[in-house]
Amino acid sequence: MAAEGSSSRRRKFKTNFMPKIIERPKQRGFTLIELLVVIAIIAILAAMLLPALASAKRKATQAVCLSNEKQLALAWTMYCDDNQDNIPNFNTSVNAKGNIPWLYQVRQPLSTSVVPMPPNVTGMSAQDAQKTYLEAAFNQGCLGQYCKNPDVLHCPGDTRNTRPVGAGINQGYAWGSVSANAILNGENSVITKRSTIKRASEIILWVEENDPRGENLGSWDMYTSPPAGSPSFEDSPAAFHGTTSTFNFVDGHAEPHKWLDGATLAYARSTDPNKYANSPPWNQVADDAVWVNSRIGVVNP
Repeated sequence: MAAEGSSSRRRKFKTNFMPKIIERPKQRGFTLIELLVVIAIIAILAAMLLPALASAKRKATQAVCLSNEKQLALAWTMYCDDNQDNIPNFNTSVNAKGNIPWLYQVRQPLSTSVVPMPPNVTGMSAQDAQKTYLEAAFNQGCLGQYCKNPDVLHCPGDTRNTRPVGAGINQGYAWGSVSANAILNGENSVITKRSTIKRASEIILWVEENDPRGENLGSWDMYTSPPAGSPSFEDSPAAFHGTTSTFNFVDGHAEPHKWLDGATLAYARSTDPNKYANSPPWNQVADDAVWVNSRIGVVNP
């Protein structure tokens, strides 16, 4: 009896502790409707985020340009300090007084560019060769000793450096994005002494220029009719930051300016090498042209 009872308890013990089989619920994938809803939500979020990212990128390139122009303004100030307040030659060739320019002319073909002792560009691509020439043109200019980084000439939003070298409709490679105010000892040399500038915080020093023919040539000028006539654009402004451009002033500060007239924006963005023969009339660019004209030094310098 004892053996039989012990066997019964062992059988009961084993039965009570046997693992139970748990059935898991069957997993299923997304239905087509659920998948389409997820894709639609992602697309909506992307559509909302991309404009914000593009705007942030434009702001970043704008910040770089403002910094670059301030460095150029500092170099300009140091030159004036060292040269009895005389303003540097803002043309891109030696002027009548024999003053070397702030930047030597660089145009295609490079063999015709007025750059003393051009560097060896053998084996370089056409784009790299032109950039090297421009760097030499700046370093050998009168501001080169005050600013050792030629890259301050380039705006990251200026895409002309992605174009092929040449002067055709789909060409026009350029690295330099800024030009100097022609009124300040440039081609239209009205002011040659820094001490004669009375509105230093309002007179433009550096301008972003979009020349589709290649590197910006000469200094930046416009058709003016002082004191309050009908100014219009001659050289092209730029719009490397969406609808805005950046300007640097004699007192050293730099600021963005949003173009208000559609014709100004179209002219600034145009990549037609013949656009200078068809600049918009003053009544189409009145707001923007008056703003610039009042700040280039023609009226009450």
